[in-house]
Amino acid sequence: MVTIVLPTGWTGGRTEFEGTAGLLPEVIRRFADSHPEYRRRLLGPETELLRYINYCVDDDLVPRHARSETTVPAGSTVTVIAPMAGG
Repeated sequence: MVTIVLPTGWTGGRTEFEGTAGLLPEVIRRFADSHPEYRRRLLGPETELLRYINYCVDDDLVPRHARSETTVPAGSTVTVIAPMAGG
């Protein structure tokens, strides 16, 4: 099992969800399949990870160029970091 943590502003309450281990894009796609209410916030029209969303695996920020090859092992936590705007 993997823990997926979403931004509080997205959920209105619960922020931690269960997922399955694997490559980061597959972890997120499977999560979006199980929780379609978050699909548009995580995936583009071709089910690619949105570039402006950041992901941490066990507190390590995953660089955009490394997402497709990043493995999320069982017992890990994936934290989804929404973009921030302001000034």
